[in-house]
Amino acid sequence: MVQKRQDTLVRQEQIVDAARKLIIRYGSEHVTVRRIAKQVGISEAAIYRHFKSKRDILSLLVDHIEHDLLADFTTVSTQARTPLEVLDSVLKGHLSAIERRRGISFQVIAEIISLGDKRLNRRVFETVNKYISCLKGLLCEGVKTGEIGEDVDPEATATIIFGTIQGLVNIWALSNYSFNPQERFESLWRILSEAIIKRRTRIPKLGAARC
Repeated sequence: MVQKRQDTLVRQEQIVDAARKLIIRYGSEHVTVRRIAKQVGISEAAIYRHFKSKRDILSLLVDHIEHDLLADFTTVSTQARTPLEVLDSVLKGHLSAIERRRGISFQVIAEIISLGDKRLNRRVFETVNKYISCLKGLLCEGVKTGEIGEDVDPEATATIIFGTIQGLVNIWALSNYSFNPQERFESLWRILSEAIIKRRTRIPKLGAARC
């Protein structure tokens, strides 16, 4: 029974990984159960033994993306770094074109949204919100430790950071992955981080958002 469960999980992992690769190669609208089955090397009937539909495959793919992206916040935060150092490490890791191709995860998110499936979009929305919440949490911690200015709006800044990453990944994909997104992100992150680092000359804004 345990072996059967393990075999099922392995097969599901293969199916989801195949869907991820096909989305990047063809775009989500051109990914079919038939193509996924061919990529894995099994029959369409075998796919349907694990998933009811393409939607279910993509939903599990979003689950995997969420787990990969959010787990890094915890992993890096335990390494005794300052909030901004954690942010720097996490964000660069998420733009990696090599290690588990996490930058691809943001492109997959954009592709799934383009399908216009309300249920999938809701699932992606939940993932994006959790990601932004993690960013906000680090920014709030930075405000508490005095590393980030008290006039910085953590939620707005977290949204800007996410938008910057998503936009950069979209440009990366449109260029056929012709540049290193981590290197391109360096200058963008320098501008963002310099804008939120606490300075003695800062004058707190009235009604600034609190953590």
